[in-house]
Amino acid sequence: MMHQHNTSGAEPTGTSSEVTAFIAVPFDEVLRLRAACMRRRTIMRQLRVLKTVIVLLAVAALTVGLYPTVVQLQSARRLQSVAVSSEQDVASWPADKVDQVLAAARDYNARLAQSGQPQLGEGADPFTTSDGRSADVGGAGAGGDAGASGADSSAADYESQLAGSGGVMGTVRVPKISVELPIYHGTSDAALASGAGHLYGTSLPVGGPSTHAVITGHRGLATAQMFTRLNEIEIGDYLYITVMDRTLAYEVDSIDVIDPTDSSRLRIVPGQDRLTLMTCTPYGVNTHRLLVSGHRVPYPADAPEPSAVADARRELHVLWAVLAACTVLAFMAERRRSRWMPRRHAAQ
Repeated sequence: MMHQHNTSGAEPTGTSSEVTAFIAVPFDEVLRLRAACMRRRTIMRQLRVLKTVIVLLAVAALTVGLYPTVVQLQSARRLQSVAVSSEQDVASWPADKVDQVLAAARDYNARLAQSGQPQLGEGADPFTTSDGRSADVGGAGAGGDAGASGADSSAADYESQLAGSGGVMGTVRVPKISVELPIYHGTSDAALASGAGHLYGTSLPVGGPSTHAVITGHRGLATAQMFTRLNEIEIGDYLYITVMDRTLAYEVDSIDVIDPTDSSRLRIVPGQDRLTLMTCTPYGVNTHRLLVSGHRVPYPADAPEPSAVADARRELHVLWAVLAACTVLAFMAERRRSRWMPRRHAAQ
């Protein structure tokens, strides 16, 4: 049998041609491609690390930035709960008991107006710092609970007035700046750390002609907002006091900055029904006093419901918190996707 030989010089087809084509790739080209792949893997790994660092930094920044706000919101919620709980307790009292308490408070205010207010406070400014930067009020402020004098019968009489649940006298609300605080007798450290304090020597906050109640509160605390934003109040805004299940509304008509020794704007104006909120100013310096004062207006005929007054700044804070949370979630989702995609391609 004759054997036929391939004399045409053509290359064999199939596997042999594929092997020949592979072998034909220069070795330096293989090294170049391998190096390029390694560089790409290194870059991808570095990008993943960078994304992780960005996420961690974003979370850290949000934690540091939002921590004071979160703590203050928690404090505000706790103080609001105290105020609401006291109001609910008073609401359960018999009507005749409430009437007796209010009658006693109005009688106290009448006697106070006739006396000429010989003493405002207990002698020391409630906002004096530990280093003594603020001057002694000399009777214009209050530095301790009215009951601290002990032997003073007028102080004992004061402490017995509007004695609600847990020692809470009432509630002060300034919805424009999200203030809702329980009011305590006097302006001791304990009282101002627990809410707002009623300045001893001023009218009890039950309203009526020839009354002027002064409510004090801290400003600039890291753990509680209190009266920190009182400087945002403008003429025409509303302040609310709830005492013995009755809500009184006051329209702001005066905003003043005074020396700690000036008591002229804290006194009763004959015939008028006034409420003043007082805190320290400038922010963090505390050398003067900020007074936000208003006159009584019919409620709810003229003044809106507190719940109907929006706090634009708080709504903005909530929006920023939501946007920040969405940003972090987007970073985390992108990081997870970038880790999952290479595995998917490898499986295919």
